[in-house]
Amino acid sequence: MKCIRSFIIGLLCGAFIFGGTAVLANSDVLAKITSQIFFWNNEAIELEAYNINGYNYVRLRDVAKIFGVNVEYYEDTNSVYLGEDKKEEAPKPENKVLDGNAYAKEDYSQSANQAIFNEIYTKDAYNAIRQSIVDITEITKNTDENGYNADYEYAHYIDKDFTFNSPGKTDEAMKSVLESFSGYYSFAFGYEPTITNLYEYPGYRICKPQVHKHFEPANKATDSFIAEISELSDKEKVKRIADYICDRVAYKDENAAGINRVFTEAPPVNAICGTYADAFVYLCQRAEIPCVSVVDDIHAWNEVYVDGKWHTTDISYYDVARTDTMLFPANYPRTDPNTAKTKFAKELLVPMSTK
Repeated sequence: MKCIRSFIIGLLCGAFIFGGTAVLANSDVLAKITSQIFFWNNEAIELEAYNINGYNYVRLRDVAKIFGVNVEYYEDTNSVYLGEDKKEEAPKPENKVLDGNAYAKEDYSQSANQAIFNEIYTKDAYNAIRQSIVDITEITKNTDENGYNADYEYAHYIDKDFTFNSPGKTDEAMKSVLESFSGYYSFAFGYEPTITNLYEYPGYRICKPQVHKHFEPANKATDSFIAEISELSDKEKVKRIADYICDRVAYKDENAAGINRVFTEAPPVNAICGTYADAFVYLCQRAEIPCVSVVDDIHAWNEVYVDGKWHTTDISYYDVARTDTMLFPANYPRTDPNTAKTKFAKELLVPMSTK
């Protein structure tokens, strides 16, 4: 009983021994550094000890470590904390107060065709979207379920004509622009959750790209195909992508099919022209080929950037007869109903490509 009592007393006194060298236990006695063997679950554990008047004292911190208990000493209150490790809280992001001005790391619009800009298709909107495209790899490495990366400083623009009751013309135009090249990556507008005065600027927008979270089945199904074409030229990639889609899809009116169905279901998957166009954007993005969709009242097709210029391509049209002249028709019969939007989208993907 004496041995047990001595150990307990030593353990408690050891709570006040935090140093790693010999210390004074009181004003008259010098503690001598030694060692003490303990057995925990039949395993020998040797701890540094301090011999005072024939008794070995060990540091409470050393014993607590064996049991996975954290020990903290607070000098200001002369108190000791025993418990679980205190997890450091992540620093809260600083609140952001809007001043009504646009922001981007640089003026990307200076590298674009100046003819695309007007009072709706603005330079500020271009800069906000272009920066997210340039930094897409950095942004998408750490996005939350809402596509927001708290560690990234987004560019932004403000559509000052936007109100809670009436959308601004720039805001509406930019949403349509993002839709034209959303595929493997989805692009959406939003705002940082740290903004404190958003009510003053409801037209405030950042561009949030993320790997499309709903397309995981399609991503897995097309991984091997993307790897297979990775060493080809862009023109060869486009041809292989077009064939790959046409091998899986059969044109049929009123049968829209999503990306996952196209690439995971057994062919043929019945689909309309919009499915061909969406699937083409999706695979071109995976293959790092700039591509946009164009839509009129009854049909959808694509513009794809190959060999230094944009080409019109209609994959549902190509599915009729798979020849190069059908893939890149010289005289395409349909007309883009919104060339301003399409040119703006093209310049976002490839600056100075429409001049």
